[in-house]
Amino acid sequence: MTDLITQINTLHKVAGITKHECIVAGISNTIENQILKKGDPLPSINQLSNNLGYSRETIVKAYNALKERGILDSKHGLGYFVSSAQIDQKLKIALVLYGFQTFQQTFYNTLRRQLGDTYEIDVFFHHNNKDVYKAILENVRSKYGMYIIAPIQSPELNHLLLSMPNSKMLIVDRYHYLNDEVAHITQEFEITLSNVFEALEERIYDFDKVMFYYKDTADYPPGIKTAFLNFCVSSGIKYEIHSDYDSDQLSINNLYFTIGDSDLWALIKDAESEKLTIGKDIGILSHNDSPVKEIIVGGITTFSTDFALMAEKAANFIKDKKMIKEIVPSRLIRRKSL
Repeated sequence: MTDLITQINTLHKVAGITKHECIVAGISNTIENQILKKGDPLPSINQLSNNLGYSRETIVKAYNALKERGILDSKHGLGYFVSSAQIDQKLKIALVLYGFQTFQQTFYNTLRRQLGDTYEIDVFFHHNNKDVYKAILENVRSKYGMYIIAPIQSPELNHLLLSMPNSKMLIVDRYHYLNDEVAHITQEFEITLSNVFEALEERIYDFDKVMFYYKDTADYPPGIKTAFLNFCVSSGIKYEIHSDYDSDQLSINNLYFTIGDSDLWALIKDAESEKLTIGKDIGILSHNDSPVKEIIVGGITTFSTDFALMAEKAANFIKDKKMIKEIVPSRLIRRKSL
């Protein structure tokens, strides 16, 4: 029982974790580390209450939560005991994403297919809203066998991620360093986009100006804006930055660089209305590829991370439990629009 008490007390020191969550996570971790095995008895409710200083109600709530998951069982006169050591097969996966955009749907569908029916995935969207993000992480904490999180890159929110068990957390999409014990499969923007612009430099010089659509208030990666400004300044490229596309900004021989798809669709609609040929009268570069961008108006040039590959690697991490720290490269996909 000493190891279990130590595990629970260690978790109790983490800010924001409730006593009930400490017990659930502590028992789960102790089973996962094979300190407790199938058939082993748990301390009685009175024993655990006396050793931890927690109320009996808190102990009962935690034991019953683990019983519902099939990890513990109880028999009259014998108390609670470990009924299954298969923690990760019983617990679900919490997948926390920015939103269900096309590329994130690709990630989910691939992850779901790679994991098969053994795992259940609950999906949550924070939409880069700090209050929503905080509520989601506080709600899922200690309730899942694995946490796959696309984080809000804000140091002030680090404590939320650090309250999760390091060994059961995987950071995806945006890189966000916590410590050396947290796995990540992410993308990189600044260097990637610098290489994209370098590959497109000769073509970009054919245009009078680059119109860049970037919202500082949105969840757009800041590295994209940094790389764009560095390229334009060093190459002498004329540019304008706008938060939203407006039809008044449509002009022949401009290159339009969009991050959000809503700006892209509005731009294409106006270009067709004005009978402008995309790829000749104007150019378009878009972030994140999709099947629609592959075929619309003859094809949109994109730079994009392979989210299917990212999901495959995430599924392997969940199944194999081998540490991974990897940047999934982005690639330029040239099509008719540029």
